[in-house]
Amino acid sequence: MSDIDDDYLPPMKPPVWIGEPPSEPIIEGRSQSEEQIIGKALDNLDRRRKGEIVGLPWPTEWPGLDRALGPIEPGALIVIGSRPSVGKTMFGMHLLRGLASKGLRVLYVSKELSTTRLVWRHMASYGADMYRLRSGQVVQKDIDAITNYQRDARDWKTFYDDKSRTIEDIKTEVILRQPDCVIVDYLQRLAYDTEKEYAAITRIVNELQDLTLATNVPVVCLSQLARPEKGKENKAPEMSDTRGSGAVEERAAVLVVLHRHWDMETEERFGKEVKVAIKPTDEGWFIIRKNADGESGKFIPVIFNGARMKIIEKIPGLS
Repeated sequence: MSDIDDDYLPPMKPPVWIGEPPSEPIIEGRSQSEEQIIGKALDNLDRRRKGEIVGLPWPTEWPGLDRALGPIEPGALIVIGSRPSVGKTMFGMHLLRGLASKGLRVLYVSKELSTTRLVWRHMASYGADMYRLRSGQVVQKDIDAITNYQRDARDWKTFYDDKSRTIEDIKTEVILRQPDCVIVDYLQRLAYDTEKEYAAITRIVNELQDLTLATNVPVVCLSQLARPEKGKENKAPEMSDTRGSGAVEERAAVLVVLHRHWDMETEERFGKEVKVAIKPTDEGWFIIRKNADGESGKFIPVIFNGARMKIIEKIPGLS
């Protein structure tokens, strides 16, 4: 019970308006209450339980990446970075095949390779020899691989775009093709017009994020990392190695970098023995540098199979 006698409390005064009171009802603000956002979150969870909201699967050959990141979220911007010639396109094409084999619609935007060269990579993944494909001197093994690829690809819902130059162009393709996922190969090759690299990449990354939010379609964007110093290629890339703009690491929900191990050799430099990188090997890592909804800093061992255009995780206990 209060010690204050209610009879001695001053009466409440009516509100005093500065100027004329509003003639129209007060517009409800844009902010939402705790109760409202909890309701939305629980509704989202219920829809996931019913299978109405489903993330996209990573390829079955990447179980560690799947466990670390979970499914590809609707509306997420995922950046896959690597130094030149490590395996960006290999990653993108492997992901495309994994999604397509599940019956999902994929839009692959290529600013790196022609559609013919992309198809060669699919054929190589089925067992064709890349040199013989390029030279035209195919043998029966290559013909069998091509036949098997064609048989599977008949059921794929994949679209290849090597004409779009801007995010607005890509958005038009998304509206027309209604994909479940967009793969962009690669960020730094999109048109700059007259902008400098930093301004262009910042703008493009922001526009890609706007695209994912507007359409709820996830975008997996391949990105080139800065070259390391000569002889130090074996050093694993950091998140700060994303080339051109800090917006890449800021806007991405997930940032995975690809890294190959290098054979090392001891050399004498300035009177000291130092280890320098000589040539890349087939072994390497998926390195999770950013994971907005989970743990980052994980290193997942992989094998880069260039002849078959595949990246396969090394499963402990299996050869």
